[in-house]
Amino acid sequence: MGQNLKVLLILGIIGILLIGSLIYVTIPKENSGDVKDVSVGVNPPVGNPAAKIKLIEFGDFQCPACKASHPIINRILQDYQKEVVLYYRNFPLSMHENSFIAAEAAECANEQGKFWEYHDILFENQNKLDKDNLKKHAVVIGLDESKFNECLDLERYKIDILNDISDAKKLNLKGTPTFFINGKEVFGGNEQELRKLIEEELKRQK
Repeated sequence: MGQNLKVLLILGIIGILLIGSLIYVTIPKENSGDVKDVSVGVNPPVGNPAAKIKLIEFGDFQCPACKASHPIINRILQDYQKEVVLYYRNFPLSMHENSFIAAEAAECANEQGKFWEYHDILFENQNKLDKDNLKKHAVVIGLDESKFNECLDLERYKIDILNDISDAKKLNLKGTPTFFINGKEVFGGNEQELRKLIEEELKRQK
């Protein structure tokens, strides 16, 4: 008899929990958590600075998915030249041995006004991101070799990269690439999803 009472008690508790869960999920909830306040970081934008759609990417130069999304973002910027502006922030993942130094190198290129040129050459040469090759890439795009090498050797922008990583972690990012369209998060470079959200934002702002 005692055992039966225990079973009934357990079943009763489970039933109460299930009912409570059903009530909770049927209560309408605000979507305030869907839009996040995301800083654009320190790198110069590409696209129309006055655009209504602010696209922020957290990327990793050694991430294959980031490389795959690169042409997708270029197509979007081409198709929405007046409507979209892109900002890039560094989120080098620890699993990629050269991603952090590659991010530092990109910031050294930014020091000479060629962030996006260097950004592109890194993705074009994703299998050549060791320090020696990073210095060679700088020469290819016409950077001052001496200034670039000094910047990279001194790890001048290490703190900036760490700040980007800190912000990424505060946003609970799952990985790279992660995009924010006017604060709305899109994980991965799904072109259809990105375009859909851009169109929704454009309609909302009319």
